Amino acid sequence: MSTTPDANGGGVDRPSNVLLLTPSVERDADAVCEELLHATGTDRTHALLVTCLASPADRLAAWTDRGGDPARTTVIDVETASRSAAATAGAGEHLGVPNATVEHVPDATDLIELGNLLERHLSASEGERTSLCLYSLSDLLQATDTRSVFKFVEVLTSAVERANAVAHFHLNPDVHDPDTVATIEVLFETVVDLRDDGTVGH
Repeated sequence: MSTTPDANGGGVDRPSNVLLLTPSVERDADAVCEELLHATGTDRTHALLVTCLASPADRLAAWTDRGGDPARTTVIDVETASRSAAATAGAGEHLGVPNATVEHVPDATDLIELGNLLERHLSASEGERTSLCLYSLSDLLQATDTRSVFKFVEVLTSAVERANAVAHFHLNPDVHDPDTVATIEVLFETVVDLRDDGTVGH
């Protein structure tokens, strides 16, 4: 499948799970992230965000109000060994988004806990439409090993499909070898590679 994210809706087939390759020097990653969040139009009622190095407040601040705030926003704040003092301090700041809550996963190496928490949110409310953003797989890969992250993503993408949700996952290809990137790519219906300003479909 090959598709281009389109916030205006329409008849285009839309993948449930997208891998967003965002290199270190890419300046438009936040805009593309926002576009993917609203890629199914305005029917999404729950924004589910995972953030590792960035604080919840900083991550939410990266979004503009293009698609309107969803009825509910949940931020899952994952602690990593490389987390900066600034990011940790920012966790207590006012989020600036209505109906936003923060939950914490104390250890980025505990992918089972993170996966269980995400699955609970994906299946929590009948009739709720969820958009998931995971920022980022690179942080999880630096905290643990490729095999564990592969299995985590494999299970999570299936949960996204079962919940009729949509999700995108950030990965910085600049900090991983090509084999690692290729291993993760095979799990996704669509890969948006900002290095080429294009979309690769599987």
